[in-house]
Amino acid sequence: MVRVFSAVCTLLLTVWALITLFTPQIPLAGPNYFPLALHNSWTHLVTFSGDYLYYMTETVIRDDMPLQESKSYVVAENYEPLTVASPEAKSTVAYFHKDGFLHRYPWLDSDGSKVWDTKLGEGAEQILPLPYRGDTTWKIAMQTNAWPVNGGQTMTASARAWIDSEEVRVPAGVFHNCLRVETVSANQYVDGKNESKAYQLHHIEWYAEGVGLVRAISSEGEGTPIKSLTELIWYNVQ
Repeated sequence: MVRVFSAVCTLLLTVWALITLFTPQIPLAGPNYFPLALHNSWTHLVTFSGDYLYYMTETVIRDDMPLQESKSYVVAENYEPLTVASPEAKSTVAYFHKDGFLHRYPWLDSDGSKVWDTKLGEGAEQILPLPYRGDTTWKIAMQTNAWPVNGGQTMTASARAWIDSEEVRVPAGVFHNCLRVETVSANQYVDGKNESKAYQLHHIEWYAEGVGLVRAISSEGEGTPIKSLTELIWYNVQ
């Protein structure tokens, strides 16, 4: 009886192995609209309020930093001023995959060889759904202790992502069927006079499959002047 049972188990395992081997596997991942790998790099032309002009180069400098129970990709952002009025700037952020989204964690700093968490804020922004499986909406909440110095700032937002049928033209090329992400955020802070202040921002971003961010516009809402414009001029991704 034992031999018969063992033979049946062996037969079942063999059949399961053959089915697994010859049955086409359904891919778990969908289109990748933000490819992250060590040394991937992007350069954007960034204009702030028409006065400050930069080349912003983002480079993945680490792909193994543990962050919020996930492996994160650390990205160094360097701003090259193109006008006299534009001050020099740099920042360090991290991206990680969790709960069906790509998250951006902005509270890092680095000195070239070392990366650390500044603890100047709480929360991570959900950049886009990953993998993208159709029109998606979600909520975002973040708290920063860095600005203003005496009070900090709270941000709550709602976002939506869908495929845009309109082509996107930027210096790096023409891109089709981009993932369009629109975010409307409400920001609140206490100023130096201990008065509560609030403002709203409207962000529209376009991500090309296999490339990443190709264009972004920021304003205070429909009909208001553009506060920032970002356009891709060069990229190198794996």
